[in-house]
Amino acid sequence: MALPLQKIAMFTAIRRGSADDSELLTSLHAEGFAHYWDASAFNDFFAVNNTQAFIAETIDANGKIPLGMLVLRVTHEQADIITVAVRGDYRRRGVARMLLTRAIGEAVALGATQLFLDVEDSNSAALRLYQQFGFTQINRRKHYYRQKDGSYTDALVMTRKLA
Repeated sequence: MALPLQKIAMFTAIRRGSADDSELLTSLHAEGFAHYWDASAFNDFFAVNNTQAFIAETIDANGKIPLGMLVLRVTHEQADIITVAVRGDYRRRGVARMLLTRAIGEAVALGATQLFLDVEDSNSAALRLYQQFGFTQINRRKHYYRQKDGSYTDALVMTRKLA
């Protein structure tokens, strides 16, 4: 059962993930994408310098509940959000906003001046969020995301300048 928005905002924490979280990251990624990355892919991410994962969690009477995740890579002045996924029953409750805020702060702290991401062109909720954060579209990747039915949708490449 999903928690009301005010409870998520009040009890949600963002923590840094590690290779020990690869199975959890896989599980969260599988909720957001028809073709998701397995634990070995996340382990490979952690092997690259300045690649970080952030995990949003909340706590209830049964313990910690993972809500979503974001993977960020910073290479010199460029930062890339590699993936963002939020559990279905917690979408549109501010989880992605909190993860994105944390990722932007980390990217700036590591010296990045520009942030990039890809988003499925039909994901209107994510597009609105990214536009609210100042991202603009700079390109389109045709047939980028594979769907469960085998069809493909386009990705929009978006960017924003960082302070």
